[in-house]
Amino acid sequence: MKKILVLLIALITGVGFLAYIYFSKLNNENNAKDLALQSATNNAALIFAFENDKSFYQIIEGQGLLQQVLGKQKTELLTNLKENIVSDNTLNSFLRDQQVYLSILPDENKTLNFLLTIQIKADKNFKQFYENLKSKKVLTKESDENYTIKFNDSLTVFLGVKDQVLTASTSKKLIMDAAVRLDENPFTEYIKQNNLLNKNVLAHLYINFNQAPLLLKNIIAGNINGEISLLNNQNSFASLNYNFSKEKILFNGNTEITANDNYLKLFENVAAQSISITNLLPSNTANYAVYAYDEYKNWFKKLQDWQTIKGETKKIASVINSVKDEYRVDLNSIFLPYVKNQFISFQLSTSEKLGAIALSNGEKVKQLLLDVSADYNDEIKIFKSSDILYNFFGEPFKKFGRPYYTIIDNNLVFANNASTVQAFLTSYKNNRLLIQTPKYINALNQISTTSNIGYYISTNNSSDIFRNNILLPFYKHLRADSGLKNFDTFYYQMSADKNKFITNMLLNKYLEQQIPDSLSNR
Repeated sequence: MKKILVLLIALITGVGFLAYIYFSKLNNENNAKDLALQSATNNAALIFAFENDKSFYQIIEGQGLLQQVLGKQKTELLTNLKENIVSDNTLNSFLRDQQVYLSILPDENKTLNFLLTIQIKADKNFKQFYENLKSKKVLTKESDENYTIKFNDSLTVFLGVKDQVLTASTSKKLIMDAAVRLDENPFTEYIKQNNLLNKNVLAHLYINFNQAPLLLKNIIAGNINGEISLLNNQNSFASLNYNFSKEKILFNGNTEITANDNYLKLFENVAAQSISITNLLPSNTANYAVYAYDEYKNWFKKLQDWQTIKGETKKIASVINSVKDEYRVDLNSIFLPYVKNQFISFQLSTSEKLGAIALSNGEKVKQLLLDVSADYNDEIKIFKSSDILYNFFGEPFKKFGRPYYTIIDNNLVFANNASTVQAFLTSYKNNRLLIQTPKYINALNQISTTSNIGYYISTNNSSDIFRNNILLPFYKHLRADSGLKNFDTFYYQMSADKNKFITNMLLNKYLEQQIPDSLSNR
């Protein structure tokens, strides 16, 4: 009995020791992963994450679309790293099956650059990796944590090493920045909580909208204003799965809005809607932002709460009361009963900006608005008071202070210039509509038929807008055959799912159907 007891104690002790060793090792690996993530997320707005597996590179090389998005220079960098390290069995044994984080970051001289972050496997160390790399490549040691690798005459890569984590970039600045790890970074915590990496998904994209302004400042000419000014205060994140396709680039996942004063919070916990207001858009629409909810009265209460958070309640009440006093019109009795479940702001290829609101009874609203409107002509009116639309719809209509408007087919359409409204009417009446263009129809077929929020860009119709607003190197990439020229549509679609938004992000390339010669000659 005594021997059995001794053996039992020894067995329990042995199991406990092995468990301790196992979980200590696991904890160390998780800590290393956290350190790699801290380096990758520092100042990053976009992180492309994948597993360092040879099959991943083979699949990506077989697609070709991502290479067009990245551009020739960035693709050559990744190709060289793959050929010189991943394809080298000895070197890759230090990194095989580890998670790779490809961060897209603002660099010096108004450029964007890559930072690759990966941890060395737990059973290996950097000294061994260094000796193997040194025997194969021209390697210069600048300090214990910084090295320079010469792959060829035209490509020099800077390498940083800290706590088993490697960082690589053609920018020394990014390597130095990555060495400064933040103890508290909301983006790091978000990725840890939403870590989607698994064997069944090829790659993932994480987006930190808080850092979007820093990224955009290196892309756009001038300040962040107009429609993209929302990104100045867009406290939100997204985690998206990459869906492999040879025809399109499509990510699916979730977007999470963090700040309570974010306008998009108004669309949480609302059933996704079938969007129809986009059917009135002219064929030369460059971009739009569409918003939908279940019932306007319910949504309007949420808007009022948002206005209270923004400290605008008194200002809005003043506008409504002044209209009531001066024109004896209660705006609440017009908008609350007759506004339907969606509205939109959009921009034409000519840079003109418009908005539209779906109505349940356009003729009734037209009559009710007569006393607060002045005639421009038989079809086009102008509001006599300012900020009416902003008061009832919020952020998207902030720039439409006292717009001209028309009501047609149960839609109130408006712009800051009468000529813009007239141009819209001409397109609409002559049936020159976006919904009839094959490229747009093809893009819509790739995403959900219902949503709450949608951001659309036609790259072709936006060409002149890009030329005037984007720095030359990025504009050239947008219009290059080897770049983004053949991609015709970008769409970011959000559908409420409790406190998150199910998200589709699409970069589409429409392939025209080729008619067989035997048919075209008939």
